[in-house]
Amino acid sequence: MNETPSAGAVILGGDFLGLGIIRCLSEHQIPCFLVDYEFSISRCSRYVNGQTADPRLLEPGYFTDYLIAVAKKYKVQDWVLYPTTDEMIKLISMDRQRLEQWYRIPVPSWDVVKNFYYKENAYRIADSVSISIPTMYNHAGLDDILNCNVTYPLVLKPSSKEDYYTKTKRKAVRVDDRHQLIEEYTNMTALIDPSRIVVQEMVEGGPRNLYSYVTFFDGQQSLGGMTARRLRQHPMDFGHATTYAESVDVPEIVELGDRLLKKMGYWGIAEVEFMRDEKANVYKFIEVNGRFWGWHTLARAAGINFPTIVYDFMHGVRRSVPSPVIGVKWIRAITDIPTVAKEIISGRLSLQDYIGTIRGKKEFAVFSIKDPLPSLVELVIWPYLWVKRGF
Repeated sequence: MNETPSAGAVILGGDFLGLGIIRCLSEHQIPCFLVDYEFSISRCSRYVNGQTADPRLLEPGYFTDYLIAVAKKYKVQDWVLYPTTDEMIKLISMDRQRLEQWYRIPVPSWDVVKNFYYKENAYRIADSVSISIPTMYNHAGLDDILNCNVTYPLVLKPSSKEDYYTKTKRKAVRVDDRHQLIEEYTNMTALIDPSRIVVQEMVEGGPRNLYSYVTFFDGQQSLGGMTARRLRQHPMDFGHATTYAESVDVPEIVELGDRLLKKMGYWGIAEVEFMRDEKANVYKFIEVNGRFWGWHTLARAAGINFPTIVYDFMHGVRRSVPSPVIGVKWIRAITDIPTVAKEIISGRLSLQDYIGTIRGKKEFAVFSIKDPLPSLVELVIWPYLWVKRGF
């Protein structure tokens, strides 16, 4: 892309994830307009061409009207939208007809999004195409589960993050015995309906067995993708976010991910997560994220610039995508350093093994010589982020 595009990109949310999108697009001189709902480090990036913010952005009855008003006021009509949260994906997909009159929308309609937004739907579809999933325990309530011949440890998690994650800062709960099952299930039903609780086996091994296949899928096939191993997250068992990832070559999950996305009728950017079950020697499907994931700039460092693939696709352009470089590392230092310290102190990670993970080509989530201010601001607001988000 040699010429400066006449239309640009509207990034919704300016945390480090949004900052990565902005920097990827800036490499091709694509103008970036930031729409935020809180103070974020992206506001300080030299690559932001314009910005606005409103703390009510994610309110369902306000979201679409506000974005339409932004298109009119800031003259960003026909620009490509880049949502950065699950909530945004849902809101856009449910009101896609109105929004696509003002923006280019790289998000499928709700009849597709619901296939992965609610985890039980995604598991059902995966099972229907012979993709291994963790053992599921169907239930109408606690008594049903207690009457099942369950094998511990179990995982309890909400079907979607709504109403649970925002209040607890927990994505899932590990349960090791009957007493803990009763306690945790009761706590969860105080916040969400029992029908929205997923109960399944826990695939053990932690992040060393956590893999992702990331791609842009056009409904029938991948237009480019790669696989990664996410060795560290914070907290380690059920992380808020990845703190360290590396590009690897796992063809098996590429085939599984493509099969699942095709069955869903999915198109757009996607991260498909798997856990490797060491005992069964099989990759078990965990979830699909239909948005950019936190460590997406690892792909750019490995040779695949996903934000520009999205931009091109939404303008009817398809370009050849190179094979990714294997062994590239991605680090979000501000969360990886305390995670590493905790793992070393606990004896689960040696200093020698840690040093081995940071050798070679690296991509930092925030730090950039060319765009230094966001990393400096992040250091200043780190205590605020820790208190508000738990990371």
